[in-house]
Amino acid sequence: MPSTSGRHYSGPRGLTRRVACCTLAALLVVTAGTAGAAELAGLTRLRHVAVSVDVEHPLDVMTADDLLARLQDGLHRAAPPLTLAESAADRIRFTVSVRPMSATTLRGFWLPFSGTYGVGALRLGVERLVMLQGLPRAFPAVVWQTERAVGAPWRETEREIARLLDEMVAELLEARRQGG
Repeated sequence: MPSTSGRHYSGPRGLTRRVACCTLAALLVVTAGTAGAAELAGLTRLRHVAVSVDVEHPLDVMTADDLLARLQDGLHRAAPPLTLAESAADRIRFTVSVRPMSATTLRGFWLPFSGTYGVGALRLGVERLVMLQGLPRAFPAVVWQTERAVGAPWRETEREIARLLDEMVAELLEARRQGG
């Protein structure tokens, strides 16, 4: 029986499908949690890692290579030391999704002397190959992650990204030290 709001009544059969889908999703999460527990063990196992940097929107001065060098420098300070190797099963991935936005766009109306801001997010995560029972091969799963929001005048965006990257690397190394 259609309604005027554009929604349709799906009856008990539609409700049953939704309950079944939710139950299946919950079962997959529980299965992943139990079957992959050994693979998802703490960050203390993190010894050999590949490192990658993804920059979704180009920045004025800072490149992905600059960020990669800064990330690698931060990881070299780890105790116990981390070995950086492209062929490692564990990967540390840094994603930068910051783009310039005018103050007019952010505010919704124009004002004189409005500037441009760097707005977006940073994500640092550890991916590990995990094996689930019943699947033929391992696949990468995020086992640790932290994020930061960026909102700074565009001319200061690179400095803010560098500061937040250093902060996130320190958080990762602390989680590793504590057995995160």
